Amino acid sequence: MSAKVPIPFFKSLQEIYPSASAILREGQRWNALLARFQEHFGEAPTYVVRAPGRVNVLGEHIDYSLFPVLPAAIEQDIIFAFRPTRPAVGSNPTVRLENYDRKYSYPGCSFSLIPGQNGWDVGLDAGGGWDKYIRAALLECLDELFPVGKEDERQEAVGMNVLISGNIPPGSGLSSSAAMVVGSVIMFLVANNMAEDKTKADVVQLAINSEHRMGLRTGGMDQSASALALPNNLLHLSFYPSLLPSPLPLPGNLSLVITNSLAPHSLTESAPEEYNLRVIEILIATRLILHHWKLESQFSDNPRPWLREVLGAWVGEKGHMGWEKEGEVMEKALGDIEWMKRDGGWSREEMVKCSGMDGEVFKKSYLDFLEIRAEKFYLYERLHHTLTESLRVHKFVHLCQSISTSKPVPPSSDTPLPTVDDILIQLGKLFDASHASMRDTYDCTHPLVDSLQELCLESGAIGSRMTGGGWGGSVVSLVESSQVPEFLEKVRKGYEKYGDLEDEEWVEVGFATMPGHGAGVYVVEDGVRVVDGRAA
Repeated sequence: MSAKVPIPFFKSLQEIYPSASAILREGQRWNALLARFQEHFGEAPTYVVRAPGRVNVLGEHIDYSLFPVLPAAIEQDIIFAFRPTRPAVGSNPTVRLENYDRKYSYPGCSFSLIPGQNGWDVGLDAGGGWDKYIRAALLECLDELFPVGKEDERQEAVGMNVLISGNIPPGSGLSSSAAMVVGSVIMFLVANNMAEDKTKADVVQLAINSEHRMGLRTGGMDQSASALALPNNLLHLSFYPSLLPSPLPLPGNLSLVITNSLAPHSLTESAPEEYNLRVIEILIATRLILHHWKLESQFSDNPRPWLREVLGAWVGEKGHMGWEKEGEVMEKALGDIEWMKRDGGWSREEMVKCSGMDGEVFKKSYLDFLEIRAEKFYLYERLHHTLTESLRVHKFVHLCQSISTSKPVPPSSDTPLPTVDDILIQLGKLFDASHASMRDTYDCTHPLVDSLQELCLESGAIGSRMTGGGWGGSVVSLVESSQVPEFLEKVRKGYEKYGDLEDEEWVEVGFATMPGHGAGVYVVEDGVRVVDGRAA
């Protein structure tokens, strides 16, 4: 499977949503959105772009170290009904944004796309809510695809009227922000007649760069999952030596069940003490182990190599070392990091001393790379989580493949073939170990998330773990499909913050989901509605 494939255009909702119930539900939602667009803007939309949220099934906080992860697109999504508009002669293009969902109080807005000497201006700093993600995506697309000063070489950018509907709970750890950015990038490409010339890989890169503009140094998993996912499969997503998505079937008798802790958290606002700090800690840990292994000469032109790159250099990797070797190398590295342990963490002075770098160069390369606020750095803990979590992904993929008819992995000659039940137990243990590592080693969970994870296990989950960037958000559980209703009922009754929820609120907080399709475009024909997934 390659990421360099065209952006998909859909003709029916059956191509988008994986279940009959979702098709019926979403047909009604899409129709309502199209009708509201007509009412508000006085004309019908020409397109609907749909970008899903994602659940990270396994592999937390390791994508930015270039290790493989296992996300899946979920049924919940953001849909953008829009119509391109052309400005009057002598005027700048204008984007008019409106939000269909009345439960979100932030109003719509309008802004112009203004070229200037230093690039485009979309009023990014004026964005105070969900619109900031759209502004950032449009700004990235404009600067990349419509560079100021080269007007004679390309067409003029267009404006848009846009009506948005989303049912991904914000702050839930299900990447509503990535869906917003991915959808906005595709919307821009479609509006400017560029979609056919761009690939899914282009969308992913533009979306990653868009979030970097907002100060969050994401690794690319969220954007890739939203853009690249395939129905009924997890996405085994590798980043090294290049982006490589591969479908991974989840055992057919398992469901992914998501329960929101209702401890919402803004990663962008807290990034200097939390998310971005973790990125810097693992980068510094990588620098120290690079120096410990005497590999400086191999990275003289790379001031901030990622851990996966350094591991490859350590063992003389050419191209990609291969499946079995990768696991062996991670195990070997785990045995050679004990010297990094420091009670109370590392000081800045200690890190410089063990980095092999000049103090000012170290500061510029690492401490000033992203905005952070910390005096102590827990390098061993971050490195230990990254390596063990990567091994858990490695083992999870092997186990799923071992019971997949499409790509079986034979056991070694001296190992008996495990039963399916044995494999499910092992998958669950990997989930539980992942959560323990995030709680105790990477320090990125939340007391409410921890208590909900324990409740999910008590309620019958095979395994449960926090999913998403952390410090709040949701728990994802592996549950036997036949047990899902009973499981959700127990969790609803047992978690205190669910006590006051009405039924319509509960279905957005606790739900089973099937791995769904990645982002794409639906062309709206004049006078045509979407009904139960079909044109009518």
